[in-house]
Order: sequence, then structure tokens, then C-alpha cells
Amino acid sequence: MQLKFPAALALCFLAACGAQTTAIAVDPALPTGDPRQERLVFNECAIYFAAVAKLRADGRSPNGDPTRGCPADAVSRAADINPMVSVPSVSPGFPQELYGRMIARGVPTDLADDISKSKAFWDLVAQRDSAVGSI
Repeated sequence: MQLKFPAALALCFLAACGAQTTAIAVDPALPTGDPRQERLVFNECAIYFAAVAKLRADGRSPNGDPTRGCPADAVSRAADINPMVSVPSVSPGFPQELYGRMIARGVPTDLADDISKSKAFWDLVAQRDSAVGSI
């Protein structure tokens, strides 16, 4: 009987942790309600929708729900997530944070690696840098 309670507690904890996904983060450098925040979230979500579509086309599934919390109309935004020939390495700061969010939201590592070399990824990084740089 003593073993059942800790085991049940551990299962509940694991279930709760597994059900969570990383929220679509707003950039703390931008003021609350700033339309640039909405564009950043929308474009990040477009990447997640494209990732899910690619996984399904390849007969695979995400490890979670990458599109959770995303505006549904972001599915209609084209996001080129194919790796480019020449790309910078994922550097510290926002690119590494974005890469980590993809993994945390359930994008498999191999696909996240490809996406981190894509036009959509680096366009989002540039858009974020431009928005924060204009404050």
C-alpha cells in the first residue's frame, strides 16, 4: 500500500509534464499589445503548421502539439522550412531560443535542425531583430 501512493503521484506528475507545451512567447523587449508581437507569433506559428504538414506528408507525427495556442489562420501563411544551402549556425540568443521552442513544442530534432537552416527561420530571426532594434 505504501508503494502505490508514490507511484500514483509520479504517474500524475509525468502525465502533467507530458501534456504541457511551450507557449508561443512574446518578446519582452516589445511593449504589450504591440502589433509586431502579433506578427512574430503569427510567423512562428506558420513555421509550426508547416512542420506538422511536413511530418504528416512524411508519414510521421510530432512529439506533441506544436501548433497549440497558435492562431488558426497562421496555417494559411506559407513558410519555407526547407533547409537552405548556405546558412549561419544557430547562434546564442533568439535563434537558439527559437530552436529550443521548436523542440519543446514537439518538432522532432531532425526536422528542427532542417528548419533552423530554412528561410522561414532566418526571416523570423531578422524580423524579431528588426522589431527589437527599432525600440
